Order: sequence, then C-alpha cells, then structure tokens
Amino acid sequence: MAILTPDYLALDFNTALAKLKTELAANDTFKDYNFEGANISVLLELMSYFSDLNTFFVNKIAKNVFSETTDIYECANRLARGVGYEPKGKRSARIYADITITGTQAGDLLKVYPWKQFDSGRTTDDETAIKFSTVSTTEQTATGTTTTINVPMRQGTIIELTGFTGKDLVDNELVLPSNYAYDEDLTDGLPSIQVSINDEIWNRISDFYSDLDPLTDTDNVYMFVYDRYERSKIVFNSSRNVPASLDTIDIIALESLGTDGSIGADVDETWVFDSTNVIENTYETVNVFLSNDVASISLTAASLGAAEPETVDEVKTNTQSGLHAQFRNITSIDYISHLEQRSDTVVANAWGEQDIAPSGGSILEYNRIHLTVIPDSWSDNTIVTSAGVFTTDWSTSASILIPTSYSTTWNTTLINYLLPRKMISAYELFSLPELIYFSFDFGVRIKRLYTFSSVQQDITDKIIYYFRAVNQNFNSIINFNDITEYILDTSNVSPSNTFSNINGIRNLNMRDISISTSVYEANTIGNYPYWIESAYTGKDNQLRKIQLGHNQFPILSYNTLLIQEET
Repeated sequence: MAILTPDYLALDFNTALAKLKTELAANDTFKDYNFEGANISVLLELMSYFSDLNTFFVNKIAKNVFSETTDIYECANRLARGVGYEPKGKRSARIYADITITGTQAGDLLKVYPWKQFDSGRTTDDETAIKFSTVSTTEQTATGTTTTINVPMRQGTIIELTGFTGKDLVDNELVLPSNYAYDEDLTDGLPSIQVSINDEIWNRISDFYSDLDPLTDTDNVYMFVYDRYERSKIVFNSSRNVPASLDTIDIIALESLGTDGSIGADVDETWVFDSTNVIENTYETVNVFLSNDVASISLTAASLGAAEPETVDEVKTNTQSGLHAQFRNITSIDYISHLEQRSDTVVANAWGEQDIAPSGGSILEYNRIHLTVIPDSWSDNTIVTSAGVFTTDWSTSASILIPTSYSTTWNTTLINYLLPRKMISAYELFSLPELIYFSFDFGVRIKRLYTFSSVQQDITDKIIYYFRAVNQNFNSIINFNDITEYILDTSNVSPSNTFSNINGIRNLNMRDISISTSVYEANTIGNYPYWIESAYTGKDNQLRKIQLGHNQFPILSYNTLLIQEET
C-alpha cells in the first residue's frame, strides 16, 4: 500500500502522545498505570507538544527548499535568483505627456532635461498626490511659434540619496533606506534609478556575467535588485568594477505608488511643474532655460505598466517559465512572454511553419519565426501609422489608425533585444500588425427603476473594458454570444468600475456587427496556406464566430457604437 504521508510528518501532537503512552504501557513499571490525571501526563503532553513543533518546522523547511512548494517570500526570492531570475519590486506607471511650449521660433532646439518632477493634479484614494518625473533627455527642433514635445515620464517622487561612499558597501552591496521603483526593461531608455560614482553615471545591467549584454561595453556597472527581505539595494561585483572606499556614491530614484499611481487621460486636470530649469532653448548658439509659464502639459492616453511587487506565486510561475525556456526562445509562448516583458510592448504574437501549414509544413516557412507586436504608443519611434476611416453598416463613421511601417530604430532595438535568446537556426521576421476595428448595434430594454442613459453608459464602458488591449490577443475569436454574456454577467467588473447599471438590463440584443476590413478564416482543405482571406461583412457576422489571423488584433470603435432603447 502506498504511503502518502512521509513518516517524519506523521508525528503530530495526538499521535506522539498515543505513541508515548503505548511505549510506557509496554514497560513493566508502567503497564498497569493510569496516566489520566497523573503528574506524568503533563510531561507526556509537553514532549508531544515539542514533537508536534518539530514536525511543523521539518515540514516548513522541507517545503521551502524547493521552488515548487515554497510559501515564504524570502525562500522564493532566493531560489529564483539561484537559477537566474530576478524577482521584481514595485513598478511605476509610464506615460507619454505632451509639453506644449509657446514663444518659440523655427529652428530652435528644445531640450527637456531628465529627473524633473511634475504634479499631475490627480490623487490616490488617500489623497496622496500622483507625481510623474522625466527620466531621460528629450530633444526636438521647433517648427513655429508653438511647439509640442512628446515626453516620456515615469510615475514617482524623485528621491536623491547622497553622502554614501565605498565604505558603506557590505559585501559589495548597498541596501537603500526604502523601496524604490523597479524597472524590468533595461533597454527602453526610461530608467527608474540613476547611480553615479564620483559624478560619473554607471550603467545598470541584469547580469554581471553575461557576454551577450548589449547594454554596455564598460565595467562600470551595477545591478538594482529587490532582495529576499523585500528591500531595494544596489549591487556591485568584483568581476567588474567596484567603488573604492573613498569614492562617492550618489543615487537618484523614484518613490513609486505602484498600481495606485495609474492615471487616465486628461480631462480638466492642471499639471504643475515641481522643478525648475526643465526646458532649455538653444537658438543662435545661445542656451536659455525657459520659464515654466510658457509651457503646459496634457495627457492624451492613460498610463501603462504599473504593478505591485511580485507575490510568492508570481515569482514561482515566472521562474518556472524562464527555466522551461532555458532562456532561449523556442516556442511561441517563449517569444510572446519575452516580448511582452518590454515596457514599450503591450501585446505580442509569434507563429511559424506549423501554424501556417499544419497539414504537412511548407519549405517556404522552414525556420521562419513570424513576430508582431502592439506598442504602448503608436508613433514614429515605434510603428508609423496613417489615418483611415471606418464606416459601419448603420452609416456611422470614425477615424482609425492604420499601421504602415515599423520604425527602423525600434525594429533594430527589438531584434537586438531578442538576440541573447536567439536559436541559431531561427530566422526572425517582424510582420506589421493589422488592426481590425469592431462596432456593434445593440438593442436594449431596461427595468423600470433605471434610466436608459445610465444603462447605455455602463454598456459602453463595459465593452470598452472588454476590448482593452491587455484583455485581447492576436489570432483571437470574436463571438457575439461571448460579448453579450460578458456584458450581462454582473460579476465581470473592472478594478475601477462595477458597472452597477448593468443590473438595469431587462433584455439585450446584438442586432448587427461591423468590421473595418477583411479578416482571415481557416482553409477548410487544410493545406498551405492554412489561413486565407475571406470577407466578413454586415449582418453575416451575427451568425458565426469571427476568427482573426495571426497578425490581426481586435480594436473597439467605440465612437460608432449604436445602443438603442427598445420598447
């Protein structure tokens, strides 16, 4: 018979007490002794209690020496780092704010400096101000009397830590007095921390021993880690350079609010410059810092990327994912998870020969890996777009984005990012994402105690949340039944909206679906190519699922949604 519980875990209090009494009963001195109420029973219970404690601690130790069963963060963190995974601390939200400057002239060189702080005018639930900071230099040449610069920022209050020297290092480590924003993407040009040794900025890297690290060609490097005691610390290594005892160490870091620091696009908020000498104007070889009064800030898109420190379960899952891939991109999941770790990528997809020609392959697709990504910001720095128009079956139109090309710089950055995990035989090819815009015509009957406008607004908000980029995938199936059920299910809520007026829906009917362009469907014969283009149009969409292609991504055209009250 199989033993399901190891012997060393079987000695709980009651079992130990029973065994002790059995042992004593077998002794001639105690075989007829009644232990109940006797003084010796106290000693027996005390020994049983110690046995129970010992069993608990042995079990705890046994569980926490393996990454699969550990339930203590200290152990999970250390086991993860032992196999090359760096657990992540609190991450700051990212935004791309427009700073509009007046009084410029064509040809002026405008420069926004790093580590300058701004108050967004928003607050958290406990009335803490949500502040953002520039973390890199942004330059742009003015073209007229008014110039707008798109400036990347990270959420966080700037903290300057000075007065450290090499003498403060213990085992080449400097534990910081608080936890600061952790940036997992070291290639995005948006650092969350800056370390200077004798006023020289050193480079942050992810691994002291990597020969493939594209970030630096110097040994003046450090690691910023979130350790097993949930502390932020700077780590140097003797295999590279370590500050000498008299070297000064200066640190600029961001004190992050994590997910509490996420904000939406501007409505009426007024941003305030918390720093001076933010913008420099260079004209005719003259450098002048502009007054903050000539600049204003607006935000056209919500912040991205905020997160809390990884939990024990998240550390375990992410560690196992890295081990399964052995830090090589082998499967499509490896590519997707690796690309989506970048802060400038919202969602990605990867596919190959067996996806394109599953019935027997195709020599045209040997060793080809097709990749496509959705950036967090469509621009000349990521994916260039052009304007288009989407007209629904009910003759409502809206402007849409049409991706036209990858930025050469970003394409090169992505290729270099994938390089350390590249399989020698794989040929990686980036495909342009195709955005498929969806719009819907709903008919709704409402309950007597609700107003149509409130129900209409919650239906709109809920379907917008359903189609958020982080909730959708490439190659997905859009099913009108699933969407209708999602809207009617009152348990499906967002972190910031309960959609309470959904309870006022008596009947909800989807009467029509419109899409902006043709989508793919499976080749019913199953031969190459597996996906063929097939036009889904108009009311034909209502009666069947819409299967998107590998590079097709669903987008909601919320400006053309039609929600009408039925009687």
